[in-house]
Amino acid sequence: MIVSCRYDSNGGWSDKAKRAEMTHDLAWYLIARDEQSKPHGFVHFRFDLDYDRHVLYCYEIQLEGDARRKGLGKFFIQILELLAYKTKMQKVVLTVFKDNEEAQKFFKEKLKYEVDETDPNDFDFHLNECFGYEILSKKIAIQQ
Repeated sequence: MIVSCRYDSNGGWSDKAKRAEMTHDLAWYLIARDEQSKPHGFVHFRFDLDYDRHVLYCYEIQLEGDARRKGLGKFFIQILELLAYKTKMQKVVLTVFKDNEEAQKFFKEKLKYEVDETDPNDFDFHLNECFGYEILSKKIAIQQ
């Protein structure tokens, strides 16, 4: 059986939807710049309520090619984890494409993220569709 997978229920990329996501009132950004103010990467995130859980949701992390494999991505995620801890979030949650082996290895092996219980798995028989992404998360130890 061959089943085609897609990222979203719209069947693909939408400039309008992406722009709305990135300019949403709840969107937060961390931007890494050099001494000349040239951006080398950013992370887009929100403090959110996800299935009745208080989470910090990482919507996107992007690094310029010359900034990769130098610790910036790990540093961004560590900052998100610290923000989640300080704001008493239960988890950091993110979505990663299944075919992005580099990102899968980075989050699962290096940063110890695990498949979240809200992940739709490989195939939703109710919707008759498969998903080309996984929802990963890391629990945050809540302060007392």
